[in-house]
Amino acid sequence: MADPAQTPIIILGGRSLVAPALFQLLATAGLTATVISRRELALPPGFTAQQLDLTQARQWVVPENAIVISLLPLWITARHVNRMMGAQALIAISSTSRFSKTSSVDPKERQLAENLELAENIISGWAPRSHVAYTILRPTLIYDGHTDQNVTKMARFIRRFGFFPVAAPAKGLRQPIHAEDVAKAIMGALGNAAAYNQAFNIAGGEVLTYRQMVERVFAALGLNPRILALPLSLLELPFRLAKQTGLFKDRHIGFGVFQRMNEDLVFDVADGVELLRYEPRSFLPEFSTNLRH
Repeated sequence: MADPAQTPIIILGGRSLVAPALFQLLATAGLTATVISRRELALPPGFTAQQLDLTQARQWVVPENAIVISLLPLWITARHVNRMMGAQALIAISSTSRFSKTSSVDPKERQLAENLELAENIISGWAPRSHVAYTILRPTLIYDGHTDQNVTKMARFIRRFGFFPVAAPAKGLRQPIHAEDVAKAIMGALGNAAAYNQAFNIAGGEVLTYRQMVERVFAALGLNPRILALPLSLLELPFRLAKQTGLFKDRHIGFGVFQRMNEDLVFDVADGVELLRYEPRSFLPEFSTNLRH
């Protein structure tokens, strides 16, 4: 495989949660990239921004022999694979939700799992036929302490209401991964022939229960834990009422999040750690100043 320093790097999805950390790591390594996004972005020196909507720019294709890093939802990446016919390699982000949400009580979550599985199958079938090497990375629960929809959203709820509800005993195991560690795994796949034509589960460096994860968030906010632990059956009605009355407005979160609090969502990440060498950190979240005060 060609040296990434001598190869065009194209990043799709420049507003992704992982994107800022990836930009910084690439710049630190002396690499640059062309970043495709529908909106303007702040990029490191030497990077090129290309404002483009893939749904409208029908003639756009990636440069010959480019390495494409797609941070877009995987089903969108799969929809545009023919734009990458001349690429050298594709590194794409999937999710362990492909496995963890297949039996969710929430039909939207089950659909997400189906979309991810179908997209992975499309990419893994298309790439060899098109002579494009692929690497698919499946992160677990991603957080960054600023804008993520997982841990930071939990912290905002705690700041607003002073407590956090869980389905007792909230013993399901988790491996939250920092966005920067996802970016490090991407860097580990860049130009790494040993990682091509494979899919890897990637996770944080610590396994802890859902309750422990919530307690760490309280600690990061400088608060004593106030956890409302109720049986799953007693949580469903208040959750649905909060949705109906508008008290809880997040349309992305369904009751399935409570269902999974006592399920172990732990994945074998040994191959990825060995080949990608991303050395994930323990779960010690830090939150932006505007959240903490």
